[in-house]
Amino acid sequence: MKDIFAVARLTLKEGLGQKILYSVLLLALLVIFFSVLLSGFFMRDVAKVIIDFSLAAVSLGGLLVPFLLTVNLVAGDLENRTIFSLLATPLPRPAYIIGKFIGLGLLAGIIMLILGGAGLLAVWLGRLLYGLHFFKMFSPVPYITAVFMSYMAVLLLNSLVILWCCLTTSSFLVTLLTLASYIIGQTMDDIVMFLSAPNSGVPLSQPIKITISVAKYIFPNLAAFDFKGLAAHSIAIPWSDTLTMTLYAAGYSVAALSLAIMSFKRRDLS
Repeated sequence: MKDIFAVARLTLKEGLGQKILYSVLLLALLVIFFSVLLSGFFMRDVAKVIIDFSLAAVSLGGLLVPFLLTVNLVAGDLENRTIFSLLATPLPRPAYIIGKFIGLGLLAGIIMLILGGAGLLAVWLGRLLYGLHFFKMFSPVPYITAVFMSYMAVLLLNSLVILWCCLTTSSFLVTLLTLASYIIGQTMDDIVMFLSAPNSGVPLSQPIKITISVAKYIFPNLAAFDFKGLAAHSIAIPWSDTLTMTLYAAGYSVAALSLAIMSFKRRDLS
């Protein structure tokens, strides 16, 4: 455990030292507060516009970690051989993987917590500018739940990126695999529903059907973590859905990290 927390602390420190982190964080904060002014053009949907923009900024900030920082800090370590300085110490390889995941998860949590808080501040500013009438239906619980679900999706995707880092030696390839995983995870439900429709008019060969079925179970269903629509209308998100998706994220992350550890143990780093 000591080794894991040491790697996690080092990863968090390295992540906080990345300049691009602050650039994206500043951009997301500007988007959130710009939404307060923009919402004035949609007087019937002031609260919805602010919450939509805020949750989108939270997701953007969270996705910064798997798409940029994880690739840079994990795949970069392997590609540039800087990992040798860590493994030269009596550090078990599983501790390196788990520590990286925890450190990057903490980093994503800090980013999303800041942006989530900024979103609530934007709602408060909206109340001051436009009056309580437009926010009488607003409830912070669906908003906070939606932020938490976005965080679970980021953790899940982060575990998958670490797996890709352990299976390949190229950070460019890891980036492509991450992008593909994200796109598939966001669109798989829509594709399956469209192709399952009786009048879709799209004849499919058996190999394509098998490929889609396999992809549906291999890649994470990231779209299922998106509760922005409910939160924007201040509709309560069922706790059963929250619990189910949290367990799904935990189970998938454990499976992905287990495969990553198995691959990393067998990898020749000499």
